[in-house]
Amino acid sequence: MHPHPSRILPTLILALSGLAGPAFGQPAQSPFAPLGGSPVPPQNQQTQAKIDLGFALFWDEQLSRTGTVACGTCHMPRAGGSDPRLPADTANSRHPGPDNVFGTADDSIGAAGVPRHDADGRYLASPIFGLRPQVGTRQAISSINAGFVGNLLWDGRAGNVFRDPDTGQVIIQPPIANAPNVPAGALEHQGLDPLVNTQEMAHVGGTLADMAARIAAVRPLGLARNIPADVAGRLGERSYPALFEAAFGSPGVGSARMAMALAAYQRTLVSNQTPHDLNLAGQTDAMTPAEIEGRNMFVQARCSACHAGGLLSTGGFMYLGVRPRSADPGRFAASNLEDDRGRMRVPGLRNVELSAPYMADGRLATLEDVVAFYNRGGDFTAPNKDPRIVPLNLSAQQQAAIVTFLRRPLTDPRVRDETGPFARPQLFAGSARAPQPASAGTTGGNGVVPRLIAIEPPLAGGNNFTIGLEGGAAGAVATARLALADPQSLTGAALQDVQFTLDAAGNGSLNIPLPGDASLADVPLFLRVFVVDAGATGGVASSNSVSFRLEGLSPDLFGNGFEP
Repeated sequence: MHPHPSRILPTLILALSGLAGPAFGQPAQSPFAPLGGSPVPPQNQQTQAKIDLGFALFWDEQLSRTGTVACGTCHMPRAGGSDPRLPADTANSRHPGPDNVFGTADDSIGAAGVPRHDADGRYLASPIFGLRPQVGTRQAISSINAGFVGNLLWDGRAGNVFRDPDTGQVIIQPPIANAPNVPAGALEHQGLDPLVNTQEMAHVGGTLADMAARIAAVRPLGLARNIPADVAGRLGERSYPALFEAAFGSPGVGSARMAMALAAYQRTLVSNQTPHDLNLAGQTDAMTPAEIEGRNMFVQARCSACHAGGLLSTGGFMYLGVRPRSADPGRFAASNLEDDRGRMRVPGLRNVELSAPYMADGRLATLEDVVAFYNRGGDFTAPNKDPRIVPLNLSAQQQAAIVTFLRRPLTDPRVRDETGPFARPQLFAGSARAPQPASAGTTGGNGVVPRLIAIEPPLAGGNNFTIGLEGGAAGAVATARLALADPQSLTGAALQDVQFTLDAAGNGSLNIPLPGDASLADVPLFLRVFVVDAGATGGVASSNSVSFRLEGLSPDLFGNGFEP
């Protein structure tokens, strides 16, 4: 009796790296390797206290002044360490591209951050996004296994040398001279950029000093729910200064310390328990014959020329012809080398089935689209297009086999299920606790229904619940009405009415004080804005309305709030 193919093929792939056909050549040895633990720079040794602090910082939406964006917002395990809002919410995750016109060929799918806002939290109109959350030009690259990578981000601008942002002193640098891809301080370097980026988390003019002051004033993970029990037990009821003291020996909340704690936590996010790993380790039944056939085809088609090793990535930068080279400077922005224009990092493929859409700009919706893209040799050309990106002439069956390998075999079930080191709290944004749509509004004289933007945590007794209004009459007086029932007009009972004046573009923003009455706990409240508009029916246009329940019974629950 012959052995089952599933018993033979794992040995063959390790020995031959696939049953290569004459069109592709035959590699001499396996391109794959096991993935061990994340390398740790000696200047930032791992401790449980530091990891727990990093966990709290990574998942705390209070790091954004709006209380709506944490690091983890764009880097959730269930999305493979990327943005879980994609591809389902591409309407609110779309950037118009270089031409700044929505709906044209150069649009990209990116990570949505915060509305542009000032130091008091009031929204400021963005030329592209108005008062809505701004969207970056690229989607979030995975935070999982990031500790193995030197020069992080799509363009590699977060290099391995980490300097104290406050003093300029070098804290971490590569141990080997002239080895830029050896992981060292890239995680520390990268971690602070989003905190002061006005598209991602910060207010206009925001600094790391502002961030440190805000962190010191809030209760750790004050907006989160369902914190993993083991982490919650270790954090206890301690303040951020107390957590910093436990991690670093003194209570100072400094920029470098924030970066080092965030990096320590991210180095625990190692995804190395996939069926592919188990199979390479000798568990022959960890992959099905069809999945092994797909891995063989992956190697035969030379996908492993760039997606090899433990990460299934060589870590380099390539221009593939996804879109015109001029659409995004890519690596050029960091290196200033013309040959790097348009080049992007070769991402690892672990958990890739969870992280749709694909490519830096989210242009390809499915793994089938990705394989088809490579099979046709890309869509655009340039002098620095990688010469390996040529038509592969794979059959439909061969392409489907590669997709089969990319799915379950490369997915760590702990990542998919958010267990073990990938367990996380429930965030406020995107949950049922966030303001929810209630009913539509009415048209103004300009033919537009004013748009109410209400996305922030409604803290009971707080005075920093910021809203925005777009599309009203220029210079009009507007009234935000908070009531126990969905308000249809400015008549009848209300909890409060707050007037404000729109600007010449018909936009406005204000911070609304919210009641702290304990009797309103778990009672749905409704908010709508009415705009005086002579051209509207009855002389008043109304925005859409939202409903929400107050968070907490007093602002003390959140320290001084997330907008001190």
